[in-house]
Amino acid sequence: MGQKFARFGQISLIFLLLAVVLAGAVFLIDEAMHRDRVGRNVTVAGFVVGDGSTEDIDRVLVAENAAAASLPVVIRTEGLTIETDVATAGLSVDEAAVTAAALSARDADGNILDRFSAWWRSLRGRVDVPLSYELNAEQLKQFIDTHPNAVIRHPQEPAFTGANGGFEVTDAIQGSYLAAADVVAAVQAAVAAGPPPYTVDVPTTPIPTVHSALDLQNALAKADELSTRLTVSINDRTGIIGGESVRRWIESDVVDGEFVPVFVDERVKSSVETLFTDYADELPTPQFTVDEGELHVDLGVPARQCCAAGVAPLLFEAATTGTSQAVVLPTVRVEDDGGQARAEEFGIKELVSTFTTRHSCCQNRVKNIHRIADLVRGQIVEPGETLSINDFIGRRTRANGFVADGVIQSGRFIDEVGGGISQFATTTFNAAFFAGLDIPEYQSHSIYISRYPYGREATLSFPLPDLELHNPTPYAVLIWPTYTGSSITVDMWSTKYFDVEQVRQSSFKIGACTRVNTYRERTAPDGTVLEDFVFATYRPGEGLDCAGNPTPVPPGADLSNSAPSFLVHRSGVLISKPM
Repeated sequence: MGQKFARFGQISLIFLLLAVVLAGAVFLIDEAMHRDRVGRNVTVAGFVVGDGSTEDIDRVLVAENAAAASLPVVIRTEGLTIETDVATAGLSVDEAAVTAAALSARDADGNILDRFSAWWRSLRGRVDVPLSYELNAEQLKQFIDTHPNAVIRHPQEPAFTGANGGFEVTDAIQGSYLAAADVVAAVQAAVAAGPPPYTVDVPTTPIPTVHSALDLQNALAKADELSTRLTVSINDRTGIIGGESVRRWIESDVVDGEFVPVFVDERVKSSVETLFTDYADELPTPQFTVDEGELHVDLGVPARQCCAAGVAPLLFEAATTGTSQAVVLPTVRVEDDGGQARAEEFGIKELVSTFTTRHSCCQNRVKNIHRIADLVRGQIVEPGETLSINDFIGRRTRANGFVADGVIQSGRFIDEVGGGISQFATTTFNAAFFAGLDIPEYQSHSIYISRYPYGREATLSFPLPDLELHNPTPYAVLIWPTYTGSSITVDMWSTKYFDVEQVRQSSFKIGACTRVNTYRERTAPDGTVLEDFVFATYRPGEGLDCAGNPTPVPPGADLSNSAPSFLVHRSGVLISKPM
């Protein structure tokens, strides 16, 4: 019996040894065959990859990466929440790490017994390799740095302005932003804790202001010192600018890195120009002259007004130093061209009419003709204006350079101061007639005088009769009389507007007097033709009215030396012979 048990034990041992050898042989063969392959019963994220290759792992990881790419990543901080996804945030499955973990899930380091033990366990149990993630820190940093809301609140620098008369202050307030390094650290911690989705809380980073509340207080104190009364000189006139006006010029600025009060250039210039508008020179009237038939224009001394560039620095320096002396402010021309354009607007550029009448020389009347010509010379009738010779010259007096000579009064020739100026009136009347001017007020001589155009002439006395010239054209008219010892010429300069022609003349009796109508046509630039007429009424003779009755002798008249000789005009009207 004992021998039987001994033999059974030997057989069992042999079988056991054979089993061990067989298992060892299978282990060795299996280990050799699965080198660089995944061990049995290994899964990655629930997917079986056991006995697979790295390509099998790659396929699983690619699919997992694609699925995880759209998972949310939420970054929260005070006043801001940024929502993005795994792919945008620079997160992805750590393929190298997961692959290495899968390949080594069934591996054992050390001796053959440890490796055999690990191999034996793989035949019975499952090992799941979890997904791990990695962060591309540079990608996440760039995402945060370029995010439009990364600066949560910009810092508010201190400021103040006196534009409304009192200093309005803006206090300094620091800003805040989301620092990319803080976001990267928070996300890395979340990744280390587990798979996505991730929600991380990140503190904000303050953005300090460049200038402090103390800087603001110091600048305001300086601004108060600048708000002082200033004395200025403009065009040799002195003015005062009050402290409140000065305060309105001030606001804060940064100069060479220092927070200080400054004067705002445009505010200063506008204020001073408004305060001293009436300190500007009056615009000089262009003076038109004619010399030997050539027109000349004298623009006069250019008008100047406040202010040229550089006013603000001058006044700032005065306010800073506290000087009591007047600050001379630079001026500029009121008109850049000195008035050339304004002169051209008159439209005075060419001779549009001229008329000459002749007389005997060396009489007192010639002195009067020359005197009134000198007074009227250079007078301008602007568009739409009316010139009254009587209003312009006034009563003819000896004090004003006139002498006595013959006039017609109540149809009689007498001497009176200013006698003879009717020749100037007639010459001017005819120049105006052919210049196309309206002649709303005029009166012919009551006795026709042969040196004048028949029916187209005018006399002048004070206060009546008057000679008025109205300008209906769009251009100013310059009246330019000249004379010799035996003639008077009146030129009118403007821009030619009307073509003027005397078209006919008619006469008829009014009792014993003769009425003469002289018609003209004025053709405008658009072809419109205007027809009008002037008239003259002539008495039948000296000292007679239209009924043929004698007229009274003017009081104080001395007729002993005033009687002219007479001729008879073709119309039958008695005329005086030129003297």
